[in-house]
Amino acid sequence: MKIPYRNLALIGMMGTGKTTVGQMLATRLGWSFWDNDEALRTATGLTAAELQRERGQAALHEIEDRLLREALEGRAQTVCAAAASVVLNPSVLDGAFTVWLRASADWEERNIARSGQRHRPLPADATAVLRQLSDVREPMYASAADITIDVATDAATTCDRVIEALAERAH
Repeated sequence: MKIPYRNLALIGMMGTGKTTVGQMLATRLGWSFWDNDEALRTATGLTAAELQRERGQAALHEIEDRLLREALEGRAQTVCAAAASVVLNPSVLDGAFTVWLRASADWEERNIARSGQRHRPLPADATAVLRQLSDVREPMYASAADITIDVATDAATTCDRVIEALAERAH
């Protein structure tokens, strides 16, 4: 399938499957894949949680924004799994076609717990924090998104939904 966009950016809260779906999507499109968490570790030697503890949330978001901006400017035909905070500075997404992977806070927390993702800057009982962040950020994601995809119970189905939506938009 031909996609008439330079890059795709997957946006959404932590635990919505941006990395897993993004890898599948990149493979299906024959594109490259870029992941915020991996880029952050490569650039700083720290996870998001470690960086936030050591340097603060503002520094974490600034570095994440810079890394995504560099990825979008320097690459073509790349699926980018953006940091959840990217909507706090949506200009970082300029030039990318954005796909919001939308899920409930309960679903996000279960997915984070199930996958054992300890690199997230979240407390042990993350549901309340995720709900609060979702309440604040949902309108921002809606505004930044070119398309919105409700996350399925499995990543392959979510990827299929993204492909179908992209095909519809391409016509």
